[in-house]
Amino acid sequence: MIEQEVIILRNVYDHIGEMVNFSLMDIQGRDPNSMIMFKDMNQRKLFFILLVDFLSVTDKRGPIVQTSFLGGLLRVCENPQFSEADSEKGLKEVVIRFKVWLQEKRIIDIWMPSISEEVKLSISRLDAIKMSGDVSKHNYLRASGVALRLQEILKESGVSVETEQAMLALPDFYERFHDDILIYLSSHICEFLNDIRWAIHTYLRPEFSKSFHRTSSSVIDYSYHVPKEIQSEYARDCYWELMNELRRKPYMRQFVVSESFKSEY
Repeated sequence: MIEQEVIILRNVYDHIGEMVNFSLMDIQGRDPNSMIMFKDMNQRKLFFILLVDFLSVTDKRGPIVQTSFLGGLLRVCENPQFSEADSEKGLKEVVIRFKVWLQEKRIIDIWMPSISEEVKLSISRLDAIKMSGDVSKHNYLRASGVALRLQEILKESGVSVETEQAMLALPDFYERFHDDILIYLSSHICEFLNDIRWAIHTYLRPEFSKSFHRTSSSVIDYSYHVPKEIQSEYARDCYWELMNELRRKPYMRQFVVSESFKSEY
């Protein structure tokens, strides 16, 4: 149990670090009216490709039970191995809020000239993100699965099309979401992810305080008291990497995005 926890926490922390950082984006404005601006369109595209991986399930051949990162975090919070005075409370709250937000369906007006349809598309934010990200990652010729999902969503929204028509409509879908709606949502998404990073830091700080110790008078010689239940080499490495991250605060401050980027879509 504890090995599964440190593995998921280390990988979540690392993955958020790859997505939400100053090489991809800047924080502009002042709280509570901040916003995220990507360096350029390629950095935005990379962000959403990485986000799709974050929201997808882990490899069934991997070192943990197959789960999404959010699902893994919720399991951690249900039975936290490093809890001190409910230190996991903030993590649980933000993960649940993000999960509910992702699953919420919205009605999006979209004109699809390729199939001559004006559609009120009923779609969850999770589907919108994953479908757009998959197109960015694989291009249209490797996006037949996305086309089939679009066909299903169109049918649920009252428009029945053949699979070939769904393929034709993919560029219309991508333009509306990737180049419009997801730009609007990106600041809010980054706030969620950054809050998860800070919440993991808060949760594990008591463990760091107990575990860290000097091994000599030199400031560079230190070690950690690794819990005896952590036996596998990979899990021990994950524990060390997590503790090393806790030697400093997350490099990106917590920020609060303007409500104007949360009220639509």
